[in-house]
Parts: sequence; C-alpha cells; structure tokens
Amino acid sequence: MRTPQRFALLAALLLASAGLASANDFNGSKPLLCVPTDSLSCEGAGECTRVTVEALNIPQFIRVDFKGKKLSGKLENGAEQVTAVRNVVKSDGRTILQGAENGRGWSLVIQHDTGEMSAAVAGDEAAFVLLGACTPR
Repeated sequence: MRTPQRFALLAALLLASAGLASANDFNGSKPLLCVPTDSLSCEGAGECTRVTVEALNIPQFIRVDFKGKKLSGKLENGAEQVTAVRNVVKSDGRTILQGAENGRGWSLVIQHDTGEMSAAVAGDEAAFVLLGACTPR
C-alpha cells in the first residue's frame, strides 16, 4: 500500500477509535497518540498554503505525555524529537498545551469529547496550523 493510502487508512482508524473513546480518555489523565492529518503553512503577507506534515518537519505521530509534560515523535529521518510542555490548561471541554522552542511558540488543543486536535506554531513572519485526531495509547 502506498504511503498516502496508508496514512489515510491510519487516520481513519484513529478517528474511528477516537469516536469510541470516552471524554475521560482525552482530559489529560492518559497518554495520547496524535496524528496530524491536515496542515497549512503561512508566511509574511498572510499567504497560506496546504502542505504535507513531512514538509513542515513534524513527526507523523505525536506522543503526548501529560505526566512527563512533553510531546515526542520520530521525524521522517528517524531522529527523535522531544518538546517540553510548559503550560497545561483545561477549559470548556478542552485541554490546551503550550510551549516554546527555537524562537517559536506553539499551542495544541485537544477536545475531550472527540479527541480531535488542532495546533498552531508561530515564529518570525511564519506560522503553521495542524489539524488531526488523538487516541489513547
């Protein structure tokens, strides 16, 4: 099976399993595995384009470790990437994680009832947005 088809199948399975999970699975009490399925890159003048997660150098699978306060995943080249979570807020049925690294700030929002996720990373004259789903691991 080709990579785009495998990715689409995996994303569909994660979304289906997120639908079967309870809200308690996404409230920060359990580790999660998140998969960004859509991504946009925006630059200077507000020009945004759809790009692949690989083009943004983001791991295909993002592990969320609430107790260890970190996000981690392997890049396409096999290197492990770990990012510290500096702030966690639970509000209106969502868990919001925030951090900063390499001159950029980021936020990741996970909906408690569905496991859907969105993330934004902003730096000097550039930003990107990720949309996807999480499942308990």
